[in-house]
Amino acid sequence: MKRKSNLLALVLTTALAAGPVAALADQGSTGASTKTMQTNKDAVAQTTASSNTSKGLVTTVDDAYSAMRDVRAARLALFDGQPKIADKMTNKALEKMTSAEKSEAKWGVKSKTGDPSLTYLPFDSSIALGEDFKVTPDNQKAVTKANKQIASGDSKGAADTLKAQDINVSISAALVAGKPAIADLKMAASEIGKGKFYEANLELKKIEDSVVIDQWGLNDLPAQAGKAQSSAAAKTTTGAAQSTTAQAKATAG
Repeated sequence: MKRKSNLLALVLTTALAAGPVAALADQGSTGASTKTMQTNKDAVAQTTASSNTSKGLVTTVDDAYSAMRDVRAARLALFDGQPKIADKMTNKALEKMTSAEKSEAKWGVKSKTGDPSLTYLPFDSSIALGEDFKVTPDNQKAVTKANKQIASGDSKGAADTLKAQDINVSISAALVAGKPAIADLKMAASEIGKGKFYEANLELKKIEDSVVIDQWGLNDLPAQAGKAQSSAAAKTTTGAAQSTTAQAKATAG
């Protein structure tokens, strides 16, 4: 399954239009709270598209992100009195969430604030500076470098750059539990088919209301099996390459 690491600096509505670079700069000048992703019940409505990169801190699942967008679109269609579009978007969301749930073993995480019995799929993430941070001549270079790394999709590099200057950084992610969401989507689709649009909207709202926002420091990021597998594969590849190079040198000698 395709996957990506998103970097969303969600600070102000105006910052969303300008992108993550401007958002990080705005955090530095205003001392914005580390809680960059709002914890209201319609958290998914605040998200925006992000860069596709493997250099992130928390790997998010593309299909879960798409499913949550489709859930929002279905609710809007119901509100606008367009049941056919709502039905289409609900079924699209069901297809995407079902696909996303298959990657749970690789990219799923346990939530610090959600139901401990469930495994959650990260679908959106952000990096934030500490609320007491202020740009100074001493740390301006680090902030500028971090912004460039963010623009290129290297969120981990940006975090490391800031950490090296003793700038407090936190990572937040929006999480949704795949299995319960699939059940709610199936029920919503059934209700739409019966013409019970109010009930269908409630089922869709349950999914949005179930979204939790977790926050971590750089030293306590959630474990994701896929990252461990990728790391092991990279070490194997590197080891094989080094072995081949050594054999080539020995032969040449």
